[in-house]
Amino acid sequence: MVKYADDTSFYTTISNLQTESIAPAVISTESWSDRNFMSLNADKTEIMNILNNHRNTFDQEVTINGISIQPKKCVAFLGVLVDDHLSFSDHFDKLISDCDKRLYLLRQLKILGMNQQGLTRFFCSNVRSLISYAAPAWFPLLSDTDKIRLEKIQRTATRAIIPDMEYEERLCILQLPYLSDFLMDLSETHFNKIACDSSHPLFDRITFNNNRMSSRLRTIYNPKRSKSQKQAKSFFPFFLFSLSKLNN
Repeated sequence: MVKYADDTSFYTTISNLQTESIAPAVISTESWSDRNFMSLNADKTEIMNILNNHRNTFDQEVTINGISIQPKKCVAFLGVLVDDHLSFSDHFDKLISDCDKRLYLLRQLKILGMNQQGLTRFFCSNVRSLISYAAPAWFPLLSDTDKIRLEKIQRTATRAIIPDMEYEERLCILQLPYLSDFLMDLSETHFNKIACDSSHPLFDRITFNNNRMSSRLRTIYNPKRSKSQKQAKSFFPFFLFSLSKLNN
């Protein structure tokens, strides 16, 4: 019998970059594989060291089955390019490039005579769907400049569908929200889905305020203080804070 465990990810936290090493985590992983009659494939193993501070460097390599593996600056994880500083800049650049290719197809369909409804449907199903994939993971972390670049994709698409008109008017006619608002609503919906499902694998990441009746400010959630601005903008801290107030 042959067993495979594809796309398996392991994480470990290192507090002191000077004294700690990722070697124990790799040894533990190899031991787990041996106990389950499997072995790590060094040729398909990728390692990335994620750092919160851009000024820090951490380039420890690992050895698996006698093969040295250098850490990468960016890896593909379930269709999302994750870089070692969680800026998602590589993923964003690739996303912009892929959208430009699909916008070209939209223009060609306009030339061939496709009507306004068909072009809008093409944009939503082939361009906006590409942008919205895994958006809750990366959209809150985008810079304001990148969010403007992202909105430009929809500006360009709607201009191809309805030329010679202001962007807001085009959105009203096509019944489309701002792309930033759409992605934010999508992320919020995903958060609420997790918060309302105690069986969800990520439900434990949500901290509720169990003493809200005696609290001066009535809140649903109890967000922890973020150690950095980037952490505060990440998915769970961001929505735990922004959605914590109860509606009266």
